[in-house]
Amino acid sequence: MIMRRILYLLFALFLCGSVSSFAQGTEKPRVAIYTEDDSGENIVEFVGQYLVDAIVKMGQYTAVERTADFLKGINKEQQYQRTGVVEDELIARLGKQFGARFVCMVKIGKSAGQLFISARLIDVETAAVTASTVPIVLNSMGLNDVGASCQKVVASMFGGKSVGAGFASTSSSIGRSHPAEPEMVFVEGGTFLMGCTSEQGGDCDADESPNHLVTVSDFYISKYEITQGQWEAIMGTSIRQQRDKANREWPINGEGSNYPMYYVSWNDVQEFISRLNSLTGKQYRLPTEAEWEYAARGGKKSKGYKYSGSNFIEQVAWYSDNSGNTTHPVGSKQPNELGIYDMSGNVWEWCYDWYGAYGSGSHTNPVGPGSGSFRVSRGGSWNFIATNIRVSNRNNYTPSDRNSMLGFRLVCPK
Repeated sequence: MIMRRILYLLFALFLCGSVSSFAQGTEKPRVAIYTEDDSGENIVEFVGQYLVDAIVKMGQYTAVERTADFLKGINKEQQYQRTGVVEDELIARLGKQFGARFVCMVKIGKSAGQLFISARLIDVETAAVTASTVPIVLNSMGLNDVGASCQKVVASMFGGKSVGAGFASTSSSIGRSHPAEPEMVFVEGGTFLMGCTSEQGGDCDADESPNHLVTVSDFYISKYEITQGQWEAIMGTSIRQQRDKANREWPINGEGSNYPMYYVSWNDVQEFISRLNSLTGKQYRLPTEAEWEYAARGGKKSKGYKYSGSNFIEQVAWYSDNSGNTTHPVGSKQPNELGIYDMSGNVWEWCYDWYGAYGSGSHTNPVGPGSGSFRVSRGGSWNFIATNIRVSNRNNYTPSDRNSMLGFRLVCPK
C-alpha cells in the first residue's frame, strides 16, 4: 500500500476560546494541518489543496505550507528516538515551535473499499484534543465530492465543536456485571513507532522491521492475563481438560484459579469471547497486534523500556531464567507504566491479527493481513529466553494450536 504524508502549516484565526483577544487586528493564531494519506490512492496533495482552499474561503485564515521543517523537527526529538512514541504532546510541542496555536491531524484512509477523511484538533498549549470528526466518506474522487468532504472536516475542526466523549474519559476501568469478567485498564490512544526501535539494541529479529508509525484509538485492556478460574467459569473446562484436548501426555505447568490460562487455541478463545459477550452485553475481543504493542510499551506514559515496564527483566517477567519451568499467578511481578501486568513473560498472548510482514508506511488502527496461515502471539513465556520477552518481539501459531505456553488477554473498545 502506498503510504505518503504531507504536513500543511496553515496560519489561521480559530473561532473559539480566546478569539476576542485577536479581534482588534492583532496577528492571527497559526494552525498546523498534518495530513496523512493511508488510502493507497496517492491523493494527499489533492486533498491538502482542498483543505487549504476550504479554510481560506472562510475569509478569516491565511495558509502557509511548511513540510520539511516539521518532519525534521520530529526526527530530531530525543523522546521520539528513544521510545518510538509520537505523542500528542510531541505533536503539540513541535506545532508550538513553529508558531502554531493548534495542530489539525487529518487522516485519509480506506475501509471496505470506501475512501474517508477523519481529523482531530490538538491545542498546542495543553496538548488536549479539542475537536474530532467521525470518518467522512468520499463518495467519489470528483471535485465536488472531495471539496465537500474537506469543507465538512474544516467545519468540524474550526466550528467550535467540543471534543467527543471518547476523548473525555480518564476512567481506569469499566464496570463488571459477571464475576468472570476481567479487570480492565484504560489505554488512551496515540501514535507510536512500532517494531524495532533503538532501546531493543541488537536483539531485533527480521520480522520486527521496518519500524513504522502507528496510531491507535482509545481502548481498554485486561489488567491481567485471563486466568484458569475465569476460563472455567465461562467455558466449564479445567486446565487439565484443555490439556487433554491437545495431548494427555503433556505436562501441567502451573495450576490454580489465579494462574494464567493456557492450552487454549485462537479458535477456543473466540468461543470464550462469544460466551462472555453474550453474558455481559459487552464487546470484548482479542487485541490487535498494534494495540498489544502500544499497551506493552506503556502507551502515552511510555518510558521507552525494552521489556514491558522495565529494562530489568527480572522485575517484570517470568521467563526461562527465573520461572522454575512453570507459569506463575498473574500479577506477581511489577506492572508496566499503565498498571498492566505480565505483558512480558508468563504466557504468550494471542492477538487478533494474521501474521505477516510489516510495511514501511504509517497506519491507523491496523488489523493485520486479510488472511494467512498463522495468528500473531506476543509477549514471550515462562520457558523462553530474554530476547523473546521484549515489547517488539513477534511470534505466531496456527489458530488451532494449543500448548502450555500460550494464553491471552482481552480488550474492549472505548
